[in-house]
Amino acid sequence: MYNPTYLQSSKSPKILSVKSLYLLLGIIGFITPWILLLQFVIQHGVYTKFFFQQALANNVSTTFVTDLLISIIVFLFFSFVELKRLGLSRRWLLIYFLLTFASGLCCSFPVFLYFREQILEKKAQS
Repeated sequence: MYNPTYLQSSKSPKILSVKSLYLLLGIIGFITPWILLLQFVIQHGVYTKFFFQQALANNVSTTFVTDLLISIIVFLFFSFVELKRLGLSRRWLLIYFLLTFASGLCCSFPVFLYFREQILEKKAQS
C-alpha cells in the first residue's frame, strides 16, 4: 500500500512540514492535558472517584468520554495494522499504548503520525 504520489514533494516553499506539524501537535497534546489535570488536582486533590463523577456528570460529558474511548480503540487497532504494514516491531504498539494512557490520544496519535511520516520518507528515498 505504498503510494509514491503522496510522498512527492511540492515545489512551493513550506513554512512547516507535515512531519514537523505532527511533532508540534504531539508536544502540545502532551502538555495541554497535563496542565488541565494539574489544575484539577490542585483544586480537588488526587480524588479519582470525584474525577470520574465529573467526567461522567451528564449525557454530554459521557458522550465525549465514550467517543474518546472508541477513538482510542480505533487508533490502537489502526496503529497495530499500520505497524505491520510498515514492517515495524509491535513493541511500538506498547509505546503508543503507554503514551495514550499517560497523556492522551491528543499526544499519541500525532506522535504516531510523525514516526509514520518519517518511515515513509525513508522508504521513498530508498
